[in-house]
Amino acid sequence: MKIRITLLVCLLLEVMASAQIAQWNNFPTRRPSHILDEELTNISFAFSMRVLESDYNGPLIRLRRSSDNAERDFGWGDNDIVDIAAINAWRGGSNVFVVTWYDQSGLGRNAVQNTRNFQPRFIPDATRPYFFGDGSNDRLDVNTSIQTLTNAGVNGSVIMVAYSTRRSQFTFGTRRPGASSNRWTAHLNWSNSNVYFDSGVCCDNGVRNIGNPDNQWQQFSFIRANVVQTIRRNGTVLRTGNYTNGRCTATNGFGILYSNGNNSQFATNRITEMVMYRMEVNNTALQELEEDQIDFWNI
Repeated sequence: MKIRITLLVCLLLEVMASAQIAQWNNFPTRRPSHILDEELTNISFAFSMRVLESDYNGPLIRLRRSSDNAERDFGWGDNDIVDIAAINAWRGGSNVFVVTWYDQSGLGRNAVQNTRNFQPRFIPDATRPYFFGDGSNDRLDVNTSIQTLTNAGVNGSVIMVAYSTRRSQFTFGTRRPGASSNRWTAHLNWSNSNVYFDSGVCCDNGVRNIGNPDNQWQQFSFIRANVVQTIRRNGTVLRTGNYTNGRCTATNGFGILYSNGNNSQFATNRITEMVMYRMEVNNTALQELEEDQIDFWNI
């Protein structure tokens, strides 16, 4: 009789445990372990100096050491940030430069620069690691057409953490070669201290620019819906309205620290994180992404 009761108790505990696990796994308000775990729909790429997606098991960045030009991939530490201790141990006193910023979206759209003189310098800051441009020729390239990264040169969202600088510069995007007005680009900031966003044929001045502080770390979102274009900073709308000019028809790739298709006006921005979607991000998801970037990187 005791054996039978013991077996019944064990079975009951097993059923209860199974029920609790099932309920936990399907609990609708449970937050993901990492911000992109449930935000991969329509993603174009995901770059960061931290891990963004729980199933991602590749490196975050590939660096080149200036002392001997050796290269190495680096993952992340216990704090989810790229492994600064490992980088410092490897580099010694040498400067290091970005060869590849790995795409965590699962699409393999890495941002790359194989020409040594064009590689942005990486700064192993323990709390907010970043790379920056020299304003001369530093850049990274995503070799996927802007038509694919956006919805046929119109819809798209870039959500990023960057340090604004004042210069006649392109922070990211594409310009159709030979047609400077045909673009999907942003300036952060231009020489007049305005941030600009042109998600099609430039320039729809009513919605494309607004004043922005120089020399500050900021969280930015650049959103292009079917008609409406929006610039957001630190979770707040700076400029929004209808973008009435035509779509971007360029077919070249996406540049970081410059505009792909235009080998001039390189940027001096510092960049830590950049996520792009080929559609506008709905308000709930957008706010979660923005808040996560602001909180994690202490913006």
